[in-house]
Amino acid sequence: MYETQAQWGEQQVPQDELFRSFAVEQGLDMSAFDAAYTDPATLARIEADVADGIALGVQGTPTFFLNGTKIEPTTYGDLADALDAALG
Repeated sequence: MYETQAQWGEQQVPQDELFRSFAVEQGLDMSAFDAAYTDPATLARIEADVADGIALGVQGTPTFFLNGTKIEPTTYGDLADALDAALG
């Protein structure tokens, strides 16, 4: 998803067909995908996740939390080091 973020990120219009094309490319069961995509429970889950993110100070993706603490690695090495230290 990060590789294609320029195609869909920060858009002010729904990108339903684009996301559906990603699902097709991945070989997903499209009947199941369509059912989940249009299920009101999916929207409720997204809204709950957005509210959680706002409450935690998330302002974009990716945002990383490690052991309940927000971390801000600037390189893959920073992230790997933080994970290694936590596993320590």
